Amino acid sequence: MTQAHSALSEPRAAAAAAPRVPVDLGGIAPVVFLGLLVVGFTLARPDVFPTLENLTTILNDGALLALLACSLTLVLIVGEFDLSIAASASFAGALATVLITRLGWPVPAALLAVLVGGVVIGLANGVLVTVLEIPALVGTIGLASLLDGLTLWITGNSVIFTGFTDAFVRHGSWQVGGLQAPFFYLLVVAVLLGVGLRYTAAGRHLYAIGSNRAASRMAGIRVDRKVLLAFVGAAVLASIVGFVYTARQGSLTPLFGTSMLLPAFAAAFLGYVTLAQRRFHILGTVIGVYIIGTGTLGLLLIGAPAYSQQLFAGVVLIAATGGASLCRWRRRHR
Repeated sequence: MTQAHSALSEPRAAAAAAPRVPVDLGGIAPVVFLGLLVVGFTLARPDVFPTLENLTTILNDGALLALLACSLTLVLIVGEFDLSIAASASFAGALATVLITRLGWPVPAALLAVLVGGVVIGLANGVLVTVLEIPALVGTIGLASLLDGLTLWITGNSVIFTGFTDAFVRHGSWQVGGLQAPFFYLLVVAVLLGVGLRYTAAGRHLYAIGSNRAASRMAGIRVDRKVLLAFVGAAVLASIVGFVYTARQGSLTPLFGTSMLLPAFAAAFLGYVTLAQRRFHILGTVIGVYIIGTGTLGLLLIGAPAYSQQLFAGVVLIAATGGASLCRWRRRHR
């Protein structure tokens, strides 16, 4: 029982002790790197890069990816994987589009259908992992394939760009001061998740499960239920991403979410070593997204080839995690 209580108190104890811990160079390295990126691209293209327009572009373009990466973070916190989040987003966007443009549903009813669909997807993932005990990598990639097939079926594997109502498009296109709707949705979600994970019992339970599942069971935490709820939360948030993405675009390309999957994982794992001791957290994930976004836009502006953006994301992720590991190895061998 002592071991179980120590697992439960770990998040709170870590937070209380944080001010007394020496600066973790591995943890601040991604933030420093983000600053260096800004300085480097500013020096390379001082006439183009350091503009308010580019800042708003980075913030706007990264918002939906950050929301998707936050949904993934919920599952990673409990020690699982979810390879279906991108397919969930694609299916949600397709479902909303078909209901609104072809069947004439009002936007609130279509949004409700999208949310219910997200709950069903999350429950399916949770049951596969907790009840049937299928490894998350296998179960979620299988469900992702199923969702992609459904998306192609209901859309006829064709781009839809007619029938979008103004009420639907407004959900993704309104803006304030140049910042578009997805950025404000991200702010709300990131604050709610960040505060909830850090300061509520449910959040501490999720971290305890990810840290030591056996001890959490001994402490009386309903581990399977919490893991299932994490999958549901991830699927619902991914479905919202799909709804907002489609509304923002004013058109639908089937399987649009596929291109967002690997960047979402890269951002989450980059956040794993950002401002924390090897722990997934929402702020780190958001910072990871904007590191990738800043590098992508900067490379585009200096004329780098398109494939360099994928190389950049991979190199940054490996360098960040490898740098953190190197710092810990050096501390242990002093």
